Amino acid sequence: MSAGKELRMGRLFNPESRRMVLVTLDHGICIKPMKEINDPASVVRRLVEGGADAVLLTPGIAKIVYKELVGTDTSLMLRIDGTATSIGPDLTNDELICSVEEAMRLGADAVATFGVIGVPREAQLSRKIGTTAEECDKWGMPMMTEMVPSEILSHQFEDRAKRRWPSDPEVVKFSARVAAELGADIVKGYYTGDPKTFREVIEYCPVPYVVLSGPASGDPELFLSFVREAVDCGASGVSVGRNVWTYKDPAAITRALCRIVHEDASVEEAIEELKGGKDARQ
Repeated sequence: MSAGKELRMGRLFNPESRRMVLVTLDHGICIKPMKEINDPASVVRRLVEGGADAVLLTPGIAKIVYKELVGTDTSLMLRIDGTATSIGPDLTNDELICSVEEAMRLGADAVATFGVIGVPREAQLSRKIGTTAEECDKWGMPMMTEMVPSEILSHQFEDRAKRRWPSDPEVVKFSARVAAELGADIVKGYYTGDPKTFREVIEYCPVPYVVLSGPASGDPELFLSFVREAVDCGASGVSVGRNVWTYKDPAAITRALCRIVHEDASVEEAIEELKGGKDARQ
């Protein structure tokens, strides 16, 4: 790993826990309008307040809200692809919208790309990830690749939905390894719904694996329980969005996540943090 990559990875991941709480705010480019992100600067402000290690933004929004990150410990991760929307004909028709060099100019500590295997556009998506990895190596920029099983792709583009995991853990495992083989420094992927099979995913992925949460479930305790389980299995952190900024207090639920991810707090302790309990702050 180059000096640039190592320095940037060190800003993304907590130095003590070696894990990351990444909050994503790139949904406006692909999912139907959601009122909770009408004011992205306000949302980012609350995420910084809650202690998020990084926020994932699109280039246009990064240019608007970057001042909210100046002088903070929260890094910018930039989404550099995103040409498919939830009302378009093909969710896998996802190409680059921004260069790695532009991400450097915007002050990003990492870039994010998206991939799917087992679909007609598999080769196109793999080439995109591989060539972007090459550019990232040239610039010393870490790349996170989000891999979504094709069977659950349409679910991923819902704003709110009941919790759902992929039916075949082997596809989750295979997807993670493909991303790493293509050059991803971090893989973002699904939980399998089962600790045993998820540990196998972690073991088969040679780079840090951060687990995504998908559509807003409306159940904070269930959400935090899944995060606790994933971290116990070896996940290197979480990549969460709708389950954070659709909550009534995004800063509070971000703090609760940080308690679990960085301090190994129990779900009960995280819930106390969420409620502002005195015991959680002692």
